[in-house]
Amino acid sequence: MSRFSPSDAALEGFRLSRTHPGMLLAWSAVYFGGLLLIFLVMTATLGPEFIAVARKDGFFSGDLDDISELLAHSLPAFLLVLGLSALLWSIMTAGVLRLVLRPSEHGFAHLKVGRDELRLTLANLLCVGIYVATAIVGIVLYQAARQSGPIATAVVVLGALAFVFWVGVRLSLLLPTVFQTGKISLADAWGRTKGHYWPLLGMLLLAAICYVMVWVVFAVISVILVAVSGGGDALQDMTHLNVVTALSAVLTLIMQFLLQVLQIVMIYAPTAVAYREITGEADPEAF
Repeated sequence: MSRFSPSDAALEGFRLSRTHPGMLLAWSAVYFGGLLLIFLVMTATLGPEFIAVARKDGFFSGDLDDISELLAHSLPAFLLVLGLSALLWSIMTAGVLRLVLRPSEHGFAHLKVGRDELRLTLANLLCVGIYVATAIVGIVLYQAARQSGPIATAVVVLGALAFVFWVGVRLSLLLPTVFQTGKISLADAWGRTKGHYWPLLGMLLLAAICYVMVWVVFAVISVILVAVSGGGDALQDMTHLNVVTALSAVLTLIMQFLLQVLQIVMIYAPTAVAYREITGEADPEAF
């Protein structure tokens, strides 16, 4: 059975960020363009009500409850936005997987829109369906356990969390498997993690901790930028815009998108390394 180092795999996101800073900026620009496209689609499908919400709170910092309520009342718009969001996420994920597993396969900063991305989109939508089904079952069990007292409720909650972690780890190599094999198969992904549960769990937890550390750094920098620019009110008041405030606003926006891209890199780069080490299936230039 092939072994891999959970710590080395978990730090792959840091390595890619250090060796490809320009690529991260390019991915951030693509991510911004994708969100802008989704915004335009939502504007076209949801109409004046969505425009009112966007004007009130701003698209990227708006009230998610208001936007979710609008989508809930329009099934076609919801499905379209869900599909576009999954495609955008899959394009970014494919870039990370390609960089780790197929570094000789280029594109625009290793990003493409092709069969790999479409398969990953379907796989991501499948994961959404699994998570939703799991959440529904969990809610039903929780409501039933509440009738039996706090001990039964605690047992159900802990059991549900353990089950979610177990399934999540066992399917953690689904996207690299789909990317490399060209097949959407839960069984294949499940089989590749057999005997590697604890190393994979440790890798994912360490990767999550690394991302939280990066998030904290970005949060501190954002607070400093806001303070230097005169506070949050100054950033929103376009009538008193000055060079410092404008520069702070631009830098804050760039950091927000860069942070989203870093989240993808720091979560999926480790799974790509784990897949490569466990299966030995990768471009020779990846080693």
